[in-house]
Amino acid sequence: MQALFRSFFTVSFYTLFSRILGFVRDIFIAKYLGSTVIADAFFVAFRIPNFFRRVLAEGAYSAALIPVFSGVVIDSKDDHEAADFVENTMSLLLFVTILLTIIFFFGMPYIIQILAPGFSSNQEAFDLAVHFGKIIFPYLIFISLVAHFTSIMNVHGRFAAGSLAPSILNISFILSLFILTPQLPSAGHALSYGVLIGGLFQFILMYKAVLNFYRPRIKLPKINDRLKKFFSLFGPGVIGSGVIQLNIIVGTIIASFLPIGAISHIYYADRLNQLPLAIFGIAMGIVLLPSLSKAIKENSSAKIHTMQNRSLDFCLLISFPSAIGLYILSKPIIFILFERGAFLSEDTFYTAQVLSMFALGLPAYILIKVLITCYFSREDTKTPLYISIAIVLLNILLSILLIQSMREMGIALATSISAWFNVFLLYFILKYRNYIALDSRLMTNSMKIIIGSAIMGLVCYFLNISMFNQMENHSLMANIMALLLIIIVCKIIYVGMIFMLKVLKISEIREYIQK
Repeated sequence: MQALFRSFFTVSFYTLFSRILGFVRDIFIAKYLGSTVIADAFFVAFRIPNFFRRVLAEGAYSAALIPVFSGVVIDSKDDHEAADFVENTMSLLLFVTILLTIIFFFGMPYIIQILAPGFSSNQEAFDLAVHFGKIIFPYLIFISLVAHFTSIMNVHGRFAAGSLAPSILNISFILSLFILTPQLPSAGHALSYGVLIGGLFQFILMYKAVLNFYRPRIKLPKINDRLKKFFSLFGPGVIGSGVIQLNIIVGTIIASFLPIGAISHIYYADRLNQLPLAIFGIAMGIVLLPSLSKAIKENSSAKIHTMQNRSLDFCLLISFPSAIGLYILSKPIIFILFERGAFLSEDTFYTAQVLSMFALGLPAYILIKVLITCYFSREDTKTPLYISIAIVLLNILLSILLIQSMREMGIALATSISAWFNVFLLYFILKYRNYIALDSRLMTNSMKIIIGSAIMGLVCYFLNISMFNQMENHSLMANIMALLLIIIVCKIIYVGMIFMLKVLKISEIREYIQK
């Protein structure tokens, strides 16, 4: 467990760095684009490759490759077989992604019609989305190779480079806004080229990292049993691990029928909601998968049991206070980060409402990342697929029902409700198959975490009312200091409650630090 959590903190650190850069990126995007027709068009165009980025880099590809490749590494007598597998999978992946890119490039008008059917009544938005999509989509080739090399490195216990790679995309976004915007028709054009440039440099970083173990070459792939097994896991895994992202795409499709700005409001809120999800949920899934896969292959039931329970324990410890904080402080957070330039007070109101609805599902989003890993480590990608289909259908139904009275907030609430249903289905099937058993420590800690989070939430609520009653009349620095003060006070209260209720003990922390 020590090695597991050490790797987790490595991934979390680099992920946090990337997400901070992501916030800086989004601040500038909001300033340059706001919630205009150019913003909506860009976010629609970016949705497809971004879906693949999140699913490939954060779930499906690793879910398929790591269990199979772990077996290759364990079973092979030398590095030749492992290197051959790396080259075969890379070559086949490259061929498929190039083919997809060509198809999507020429079929982009039809893709936009599917992703944003509401744009059919707005020719400017439709034409811009098609144009941006054609520029952006080759990014799929680079990010697929990045996911491939990241998975290889994860099997070898090297997580730093793969966790750092997203930072390059954020830097590319920021630089493109400043450097390319004056040279191009709009900031949307600059961001589109920024995606492509960022993908290229991400690939360079990961290729250099993987050279420490292999020197992969492009070749005519040999279809063997292991390659067939990998792709049989990969197909269902794309949908199964990408259910949250699929729900966001569903939200984008439905939001395209709403007034201009709705898609942008969902994008900005989702970006903030992704911070704790990436730092804790995705990071835990990344480091848990190879460790759990090895424990299962070794048939170490005690280790499996401990890994699963302590991972869930840790995710609950983080996710509940994060969800409450995001829900209560959604308006001041959006106001401080985004309300300037083209991003108006009306945008702050709607984006904050969307964020608060997303926050209700935050613990579920994080738990999904852990629970789905329990399937992937057992080379089961089909069960999450079937569950995902049901969840997406539920999300569509709820979104259609809620959008009538709640606009884009209804889409976010539908996503959160669907996520909780996803958690329950994933857990009960695992329990039915005797793949998981919640221990007494987890059950007891869960109640204590809820109590501690509730007390912290009450304090946060009253501080929010008292400090942000007239935030429009205060300076930016005064609002920032007020927000930081609330966060610090709430963290102190929550941590104090956690230790007082003995969820964590000082001796455990001291022992971990020493080790």
